[in-house]
Amino acid sequence: MTYDSKPGAPGGGQGAAVHVTLPRLDPEPVPGCPRCAGAAARRAVRRRAGDLSGVSDCNVDIRHHPHT
Repeated sequence: MTYDSKPGAPGGGQGAAVHVTLPRLDPEPVPGCPRCAGAAARRAVRRRAGDLSGVSDCNVDIRHHPHT
């Protein structure tokens, strides 16, 4: 039995504390990049539709798209 699982342990025996941070800001598309512009346009449509998972997918596309 670990310390965290004992009844009456600090935190109610629920385990380690969880630290929550603010969500990251939307990445800016690179000017002149058609792939980034398309992802930004899709992101706007998905945000208006309430599709936050789709918004996140577009943010990943913009953030990880390589520019050479």
